[in-house]
Amino acid sequence: MANHRRRAQIRLSPPEFTYFNEIKFSIGNDPLVQVEPLRQLAGGDFLITIRVQGMQKARALATLIIATKQIGNLRIQVRVVTSEGNRVQPITRALTPREIVALYQTAFRTNRLFNFAVVRASISFTAVYPVFKAQVIQFFNDDLSDLFNNFNQVAAFVFRDVLRNRINQTPILFSTARKTISMANRKRKPKT
Repeated sequence: MANHRRRAQIRLSPPEFTYFNEIKFSIGNDPLVQVEPLRQLAGGDFLITIRVQGMQKARALATLIIATKQIGNLRIQVRVVTSEGNRVQPITRALTPREIVALYQTAFRTNRLFNFAVVRASISFTAVYPVFKAQVIQFFNDDLSDLFNNFNQVAAFVFRDVLRNRINQTPILFSTARKTISMANRKRKPKT
């Protein structure tokens, strides 16, 4: 009798599904946004379509999102459309940091994970800081290094993966909201 062994292989879902789910569970965490199912195009590329209610919101999102994501030899195109299905073009003119903050406010004001965005200037540079809630985005991802095969990442870092990290010369530095600690928690002594 032959001894058949099962080999445990740590693997993740294909990268196009992981990226799709990152968009679905971050940008799609908004009642005015619908992320349509991932489609494979004839040439082998993939397409993610984001349907947005409201033209200003759609245009802001189209400007902030990464329109083409290259992962190895895979290319994923992301397009934003209105609720009627009309494709939305990003703003292409130069934007000031304050205008970028306004785009974040417009694009994410109804997103359940977004808190606010601000401009912060230091001696060496000026950056835009979009701030997201201190939450974990989690979805099934065939990840055998997790007991339940989940993808687990802080919301701000998932948004960092799917949104532009620089607009014109302005860096975008994704941040997590400060979690407040109650006085009761501060006074607790660790158990020994």
